[in-house]
Amino acid sequence: MRARSALLLLLLALVVACGGPPHAEPAPPRVELAPALVAAAPEPPSEEDAPQAAPSPVALRAEPGTFLPVGPADPAWGSAVAPVTIVVFGDYQCPFTRRHVTNLEELEKRYGPEVLRVVWKDNPLPFHPRATPAAIAAETVFRLGGPSAFWRFHHLLFENQKTLEDADLARFAQLAGVDPTSFRGAYERGAFAASIEEDLGEGRRVGVTGTPMSFINGTFLSGAQPLEKLVEVIDSAREEARVALRDGTPPGRLYATLADRNGRERPVPTPSAAAPSAPRPPSIRDDGSVVWSVPVKGSPAKGGKAPLVTLVVFSDFQCPFCSRVKPTLDALATQYGDDLRLVWKDQPLPFHLRAEPAAELAREARAQKGEGAFWAAADLLFANQQRLEDPDLEGYARALGLDVTRTMRAVADKRHHALVEADLALAEDLLATGTPHFFVNGRRLAGAQPKERFVALIDEELAKAAKLVAGGVPRARVYDELQKGARKGAPLDRIVLPKPTARNPGKGAKSGAKVVIQMFADFQCPFCKRTQPVLDEVIAAYPGRVRVVFRHLPLSIHADAPLAAEAAMEAFRQKGDAGFWAMSELLFTSQGGAGLARPELDAAARQLGLDLSAWSAALESHAHRAAVEADSRLAADVGVTGTPAFAINDYYLSGSQPLSKWKRLVDKALGPPEPIDPAARVYRLAPSP
Repeated sequence: MRARSALLLLLLALVVACGGPPHAEPAPPRVELAPALVAAAPEPPSEEDAPQAAPSPVALRAEPGTFLPVGPADPAWGSAVAPVTIVVFGDYQCPFTRRHVTNLEELEKRYGPEVLRVVWKDNPLPFHPRATPAAIAAETVFRLGGPSAFWRFHHLLFENQKTLEDADLARFAQLAGVDPTSFRGAYERGAFAASIEEDLGEGRRVGVTGTPMSFINGTFLSGAQPLEKLVEVIDSAREEARVALRDGTPPGRLYATLADRNGRERPVPTPSAAAPSAPRPPSIRDDGSVVWSVPVKGSPAKGGKAPLVTLVVFSDFQCPFCSRVKPTLDALATQYGDDLRLVWKDQPLPFHLRAEPAAELAREARAQKGEGAFWAAADLLFANQQRLEDPDLEGYARALGLDVTRTMRAVADKRHHALVEADLALAEDLLATGTPHFFVNGRRLAGAQPKERFVALIDEELAKAAKLVAGGVPRARVYDELQKGARKGAPLDRIVLPKPTARNPGKGAKSGAKVVIQMFADFQCPFCKRTQPVLDEVIAAYPGRVRVVFRHLPLSIHADAPLAAEAAMEAFRQKGDAGFWAMSELLFTSQGGAGLARPELDAAARQLGLDLSAWSAALESHAHRAAVEADSRLAADVGVTGTPAFAINDYYLSGSQPLSKWKRLVDKALGPPEPIDPAARVYRLAPSP
């Protein structure tokens, strides 16, 4: 029964939404709140307005499990000893998560809290600028108001995905029944932001790469599945739980037993199977004890010249949580004096548009006047986070006594961009996914933590350092000594694909190029469309060395994508690579216009001057369906479930990524071959039995 349940879930993983690599669709229109909810009164919404948490008597306790622990710190609906637990990793701005949550609410009504438990974990995606603030707000509501308030707030966020600014979050919190003053104070200082980082780390550990992604009694399920499919899966999981209870598993150990077993015993299908082989998640689990290799040479630093403790901060001048933790860092510097060194790393987040210009100004201040000028600039920028436009930066340059003309030219030209990019690459290696992010002698501490958390970790490291010094290590060498044998970053995801042939459309360098990028894409996927100009930039940046090859993965949620794929292949048959890419450009352009139904495909064929008689015959006979389906089967067999997804030689990349990330992986592919790290997530064909 367990094997049947797991195989069914793997089959369903082909039907994805924002799962696998993240992708999305146009955000749904704002759903207006019921009049009762819009009223200014502080009363929470009625019981009918939002899903409520089931009663959770203290007696109903369950072991959390070890594969994907679930405990009192996780928002949950339903009994702790329910036979079926769904753990959902979601994003409050993801339209596919919203669709999934709607289905979950129906399942809650159908099964009730004694049968079904739904647990929420946050996985805010970096290209959704309000997802992280919404997640922090939801965690704040949970901590202040409990499960019922959380689920009211959770419901309001998904019903109003297009209005998630700070003022909206505060209003929703009040409607959920949380004291507005308490909410605002905790939210603005990021009191519970660390919980979001913990969820992100937990998700990375078990292989979460997008949203929504779920684990039903520990078994992986990707995407927003149809309601009837979810019912089928839950019924199967419920039967598995019934058998386990019959065989003597105590109710309080049921989730832990099933999740630990199912999470670690995923079946690996053969290449001919329709289901994807589930990629193995990385084995790295960082509970704060892992020592990471964090180089500091050349970075802005202040404090002790021969410190016992080095505190590295990855920060963003536009991040409010980075600003709020600054007084804590200042207090630590005063408390520990020469024993502590603070080292700065730039991590301007993509949705903070003025963070990099601010970073350029601070770096230029350092270039002109040294370390003191850098930290003075940092203080000034944090004190004026809402005023970081060019005229503001010019005023700060003048106040700092810099050469204003030279400074503003440096900002405009991104003179220090290479240094910023190096810090960003290091942050990615270290899984520092948000700001602020700290490493204390290489040990991770995420988020704007209270001073006590820093003190506890620093004191531990002081004791270790003191032993080294007592053993003869010079103070100036303590950090280097502690970094020996440190973990040199998280392993890069890898993917092993067969080489493309002349039957696969390509562009850029000729066949046999040093780097081949194989792209799984869908002509209705907006993220695939967004990636095309970046791919052209990659080709231009590496003339004659990079070839891009197209592989089809039309998703089942995109009704017109399969025929559009066949249309592109007919253009390829008639006019080769040039015809294919010209057609693909028209198809991606049509996403936001007339669409990709047959009349629009015919119009594109006429525009490209194709033989319309042969065109019609090919589309009506589905002459290219086999080629499209072959690519889709390959994607399934290696475990790729969403678009866009890329193999850069054998480095894996998913989603719409910035040029800097592409260049980093292309540079690696151009270098000497690297062995696959045993802890890496690897997408590959399963071995034949």
